[in-house]
Amino acid sequence: MIRIKTTLENLPELDYAFLAEFARVEGDSLTAVGASFTRVALPSLPAPMTLHVAGRIRAREGGAPFPVKIRVGNDDRSSGLALETTMDPNKAVNPYEGKVGLVFTAEVPLQIDSAGRYRAEIFINNALVRELYFSVDLLENVGG
Repeated sequence: MIRIKTTLENLPELDYAFLAEFARVEGDSLTAVGASFTRVALPSLPAPMTLHVAGRIRAREGGAPFPVKIRVGNDDRSSGLALETTMDPNKAVNPYEGKVGLVFTAEVPLQIDSAGRYRAEIFINNALVRELYFSVDLLENVGG
């Protein structure tokens, strides 16, 4: 029997992540507009809003596919939306030093019912690896 030693070095890890007004993946490149925001000012509430969660995951070259989940909603988790996918290191464009970088973006449509703090959570292999927070305010309450 062959045993594969599981080490942190062999597990996929989140390299970086951010919120953006818009993000797109082309090949192994990530393009973003309005990236790394922490505050949103809306003209009225409730209101629809679309945001993008984007980033890069490092994984072992030739590694097994793994699940990724992104959940975005209000801070107390009473409402929100979860998106799930599988990332496959074997489909990476440009391996380096036994690793691959897998860029991703998720377009998340939300219904914002009230002002306050919201969060985006990123899970890899069902483990929470990052929380990104943003606040929502009414435009009339935001000073210049």
